[in-house]
Amino acid sequence: MNDLLDLIVFSPDPAQRVRRSDALAGMGFSPRRCEDSNGLFRLFQARRTPLLVMEAEFSDLCMAVAGLRAMDTTAGIVAVSAFDSPENRILGLHCGADACFQPDVATSEIAAALQALVRRVPATGRRAPGGDAEPRAPVTPPATVEAAGKWQFLDASWTLVSPQGTRLSLTLAEREFLLKLTASADKRLPRGETPGLDPQAGRESIRRTDVVVSRLRRKAHDMNLELPIRTVWGWGYAFTGDI
Repeated sequence: MNDLLDLIVFSPDPAQRVRRSDALAGMGFSPRRCEDSNGLFRLFQARRTPLLVMEAEFSDLCMAVAGLRAMDTTAGIVAVSAFDSPENRILGLHCGADACFQPDVATSEIAAALQALVRRVPATGRRAPGGDAEPRAPVTPPATVEAAGKWQFLDASWTLVSPQGTRLSLTLAEREFLLKLTASADKRLPRGETPGLDPQAGRESIRRTDVVVSRLRRKAHDMNLELPIRTVWGWGYAFTGDI
C-alpha cells in the first residue's frame, strides 16, 4: 500500500460507500470504508490517512469535516453533498474541505481532485507520529530505477519515472493515456479512441488525445525531461522507450 494513495471513504449510504470505494480502488487508491462520524474519528486516529472522501447529508457532513480538520490540518478532504449554491460551497470550504462536489459527481473527477491533493505532499510522504504502526515496503531509491535503464510506473501508475530517476506526476487523463499506450502490443495508439459511426465523436476524441499529449510533453519539458512519445504521422502515437 502506498501511503499517499491511502484514503478513507466515509458515507452513511452503504451502496454509495461500496460504489465509491470500489471505483477508487480500481484507479489505484487504497480505500478504507466508514459509515458514521464516530467510526470515522476512531478509524482516522487508529491510522491517519493523507486523503479522505466524505459524502453525507449537508449539515452532518459539515460537522464531520470540521471535526476531522480539527484533528489534522494537512489531510486532503474531498466533500460530496448538496453544494448547490455558492453559500453552501463557501461553508464547506470554511469547515475544512479542500474540494466540494455535488452528489452526482463522477468518481473519476474525485480521483483527479485526490491526485491534485497528493501532488502537494512532499515526495517522501508523511505520517503523523505514531499514526500508523503497520510496516511499509521501502521506497525504491532513484539509483535502482536508473540501474534498470527503463521507464517505470510507480504509485499505482500515478507517477512515471524516467531511467534517470526523474518522477513525473500524472493526471487521470495522462495516466489513462500512458497505460493504454504502453499496454498495446507494439506500444502504438491511434489518436481517436472512438472512431465509430459518429464523425463528431471521433473528432472530439482525437482532440482530447492531442491535448493530453501536448500538456504531458510540456510538463515534462518544464522538468528537462524528454518523453519517448513519438507522433506517428496521420495515425497516432508510439512509446519508443523501454518500460
